[in-house]
Amino acid sequence: MRHLPTGHSDTRARRAGARRLPTLGAVLVGLALAHCSALSTAPPNYVDPNLFPANYKASLMTFLGTNPHGMVGAISADLSPPVLKPFGTESRFVACMRAAGPNWQKQKMAVFYGGEINQFVDATEEACKDAAYAPFPELPAMLAQLKSKPK
Repeated sequence: MRHLPTGHSDTRARRAGARRLPTLGAVLVGLALAHCSALSTAPPNYVDPNLFPANYKASLMTFLGTNPHGMVGAISADLSPPVLKPFGTESRFVACMRAAGPNWQKQKMAVFYGGEINQFVDATEEACKDAAYAPFPELPAMLAQLKSKPK
C-alpha cells in the first residue's frame, strides 16, 4: 500500500469540492431564474384578449357548423375581415357577416377574444357600417350540407 505525503489528501478533497461548485452554481442560478420568472407581471395562463384571429373564416365555419343561428338555407353570404373596434369599455376584433336566404336577410358580427370567437350576435349599425365585405361562398355551401343531413 502506498502512503501519500501529508497534505496530499487535503488537495484531493479540495479538487473534489471544486468539482461540486459548478453543479451548486448551476442549481443556484436555476433557482434565481425561477424566482425572477415568478415575479413576472403576466400570469402564466395569460391570453392577449386582442390577439388577431388569423383563422377567422375557419373558426366561423366551425362555429356555425354546430350553431347555425337560423342561417340554414342561406343562398349568399359576405364576410369582412376582423377589425379592432370599440366593444363596451374595451376594444375587440370584430368580423361582420351578412347572409341572405330566399326570403330573409341577417347581419351578424363575430366578436373575438384571444383569437377565438367569444360572441356571435346581431350586428350593430355602428360596428359594421364601414365593413369591407367580401363574398363568403363557403358558408352557404356548408349550411346547405347541414340542411340536407337527416335529423
